[in-house]
Amino acid sequence: MSPAIVIIAAAAVSLFRIVPLACDGDRLIVAGAGVLRLADGVSCAGIVPGRAIAVALDDAGRATPQRLSSDALPTAKIPRTAYVLAPAVERDADETTLVTSTIDVLVPARTPPSDDIYLSTERTSWSPAEVRMDRVDARHFRLALRLHRGARVAFRVTRGSYGTTERDAARTLPPAHIAVGEPDAHITVVIPAWADID
Repeated sequence: MSPAIVIIAAAAVSLFRIVPLACDGDRLIVAGAGVLRLADGVSCAGIVPGRAIAVALDDAGRATPQRLSSDALPTAKIPRTAYVLAPAVERDADETTLVTSTIDVLVPARTPPSDDIYLSTERTSWSPAEVRMDRVDARHFRLALRLHRGARVAFRVTRGSYGTTERDAARTLPPAHIAVGEPDAHITVVIPAWADID
C-alpha cells in the first residue's frame, strides 16, 4: 500500500479595494465613512489619501495594505465586524425621511473670483465637478444637500477639476469631510489652500 499524499491548501486571503481618506496611528478612514484598524506592526507610511489600494484582513479583522489587484473585492464586501466605526449603509438610513444637511465653504483670498466651487464625493468616485455650490459672497459658498436620515457622505472641495482640489495648510490632501443626514445638520469647511495656487 502506498502512503497517502495529503495536500493542505492554504486558505485564500481575500483582498478588498478601498480608497483611504486618512490614516492616523492605527486607524484607517476609508471612503464610505468607515474606519478600519490597522494590523499590529502596520503603519500609515505609504498610504496616500485618495489613491485606491487593497487591504487584507487578519482573523481579528485588522487591515494590512496590499498592492491593488484586479481580483480585489469591493469595499461593500468588507465585513461590518472589521470596522471600528462602520460606514452608514442603506439599511442604516431611514429611506422614508429626507433631511437637509447644510455645507458652508469658506475659500482662501487667492481664489480666482470667477471660479465656481464644487463638491466631489465618494458617490461618484470623486468626480471633481459633481455638485456646484451656491455663491453667498466672494469667499463663501453654500449647499443644502438632501440626504436620507442617518446617511453619511464623504466629500472634498474643488474648483471643478482634480488639479484644483483643496489642500490643507501643509499643502497636502486633507482627510475627506463628512456630511451627515440629520435634521438641521451643518458643517463649515475652511479651505486653507488649493492644489494649483501657491
